[in-house]
Amino acid sequence: MDSAPNIDKFIDSSNKFIDIKFLKPLSKYDNLVTQNLHAAQISTRPAGANGLWCFTLLPIVLIVYSLQYEVSTAYKLAACLSAGLLFYNILFHIFICITSLVFTSGLGAGCLVSGLITSTLVYSFVNEGTIFVLLFAFPTPFIFCVLLKHLLSYPKTFTLGEAVIVAQSAVISVNVIVAQNMYNLEECEDADLVNGVVITALSTVGLIVTTLCLLKKESRTLRLFIYIFTAAAAFAVIQLYTLVGLTCIPQLFVFLFMNTTRAKLLAFWLSLVLVAVFVLVLRTRQAEKATTVTRKTFHLLAAGVFATGILVDLRLIEMATGVGFGLLILVEALRKSDIEPISSALQSAFLVYSDEKDCGEFALTPLYMYCGLGFGLIAPREAPKLEQLAGVLSVGVGDAAASWFGKRYGHKKWHGQNRTVEGTLFNILSQIMTVYCLSLFDIIDCKNAVFRTTIAATATSLVEAKTDQVDNLVLPLINIIAFQFTHALS
Repeated sequence: MDSAPNIDKFIDSSNKFIDIKFLKPLSKYDNLVTQNLHAAQISTRPAGANGLWCFTLLPIVLIVYSLQYEVSTAYKLAACLSAGLLFYNILFHIFICITSLVFTSGLGAGCLVSGLITSTLVYSFVNEGTIFVLLFAFPTPFIFCVLLKHLLSYPKTFTLGEAVIVAQSAVISVNVIVAQNMYNLEECEDADLVNGVVITALSTVGLIVTTLCLLKKESRTLRLFIYIFTAAAAFAVIQLYTLVGLTCIPQLFVFLFMNTTRAKLLAFWLSLVLVAVFVLVLRTRQAEKATTVTRKTFHLLAAGVFATGILVDLRLIEMATGVGFGLLILVEALRKSDIEPISSALQSAFLVYSDEKDCGEFALTPLYMYCGLGFGLIAPREAPKLEQLAGVLSVGVGDAAASWFGKRYGHKKWHGQNRTVEGTLFNILSQIMTVYCLSLFDIIDCKNAVFRTTIAATATSLVEAKTDQVDNLVLPLINIIAFQFTHALS
């Protein structure tokens, strides 16, 4: 009879404990940062906190994995770069609690010291020469600093924590991809082809976006875009020939279609994409605002792509992830380009499917979801499939399940949050059941998989219940870290 009141008391006491022990001590520093952001005339995305803790997530993931496994030279480079950026961000976060000048002043001693530390780490652990260090290590903190300030210049688009993760990911990824191509850091089957296709796709999209930005608004017509697209396609072919060789087209055809399993996987992905496009067009024509639960449908469809790719063919999903990311950036650029009728159609879809976090210059929620699902690919190839599925479990399964169950059956809300305790519990349960089924049918082979998932899902779900940061971006990284700290159980 008294079980329900006792549960409510336990939940209330847990809420108060978390707030008093963990959140309130951070709020003092968070308020100082907010004041300095306002003094520097920086308008971040409206949220309850700045996400000061987010800068630690990606470096922890990369550094811990490089210690746990015998990783490739490219992975060592990523870990060293992240360690240098971690040091820079520690300095940066100390100074932003003190003064707003860190946002307005030029590149200072912090970048110089961080550049020297990054260079020392890369020189010591990557075993490349001085020119390599000068190209890919020393400039990294400077580039990061410039990019971070640029991201924060877009009003109401990023919180500080989100901007830091985006800048870290971009700087490290570009450095590693270019270094791989120039120095052949990763020696494995199809590495040159996969890296060449990804570089070609991203650089071609970058060329199109840059051209659109340079054009005056009145010059942006559909006919001119067709010319730009044609020139970009020619550029892509030439670059692919340069990066991969004269046989790049036959190599790509063989890679994609001459493997029966890979061809079936591509057909399955195409069917999911067609379903997503059909639903998107149908809902847009109805002009009916999508609910949170409706938006999570796309999480499940995208999770189906990433999950099957990770479980069946890592090389293919790595290539597809790079190409797909470029296409998403291109779609967002076209939405903002005022090229009719393309921009109007994309804007109509955006208005239907946008949520309260898409209040800034760009529609970042789809990009965050895509990156979140793909964050599991950060795990080395030697890591268990369970860890490579971290993004799928946290974003594609847990977050979607929590949203549906919380909206339908949730009553008890977390203190100061719109999320329900029932949704959080179902978040944990859905991840556990997914891993249990995958283990039951021998789809994944990992010792103590269910127990490790219980720990990781609990940690991730509690953070999801209390954070104001975009969960698609931070939850996969937290899930990976939780799996890393249960590594001994595998």
